[in-house]
Amino acid sequence: MLVPDLIKETNLIADLSAKDRNSAYSLMLQTLADNGFISKDILASCLECLLAREAKMTTAMGGGFALPHATIPKLTKPCFLLARSPQGIDCEAVDGKLVNLFFLILTPPDQAQLHLQTLATVAKFFNRRGIKSKLLQAAGIPEILALLQTP
Repeated sequence: MLVPDLIKETNLIADLSAKDRNSAYSLMLQTLADNGFISKDILASCLECLLAREAKMTTAMGGGFALPHATIPKLTKPCFLLARSPQGIDCEAVDGKLVNLFFLILTPPDQAQLHLQTLATVAKFFNRRGIKSKLLQAAGIPEILALLQTP
């Protein structure tokens, strides 16, 4: 599994307009629902699970990057979303910085191994030198997708 295989135009937000973490998560989930990745009837459950995970410990890893993730009852398949917030959102990051890039991971309860593998793969990808700044400087969705493809 590679990050470029997980993100396409339909699960990518180039300009997340949210002002806080909760509204950011709501907008990300709504995008997934609008594009057929999750059903609208589990939106509230997805948000509850994400916020419960955040209550345990922030998923804002520092350096302007957050990796929100949750196991979602009634979810039938894993889904992912990359969101960019040029203005940044306060997510109580470990380094105190605003988050500009979010990589959302939602998995069904029976796919714990995939959940862990995806977390590791995504964290490794975004720790690559310069990738976060390049994604923030990208002109739009086509350029972001191209950057995800670069080895």
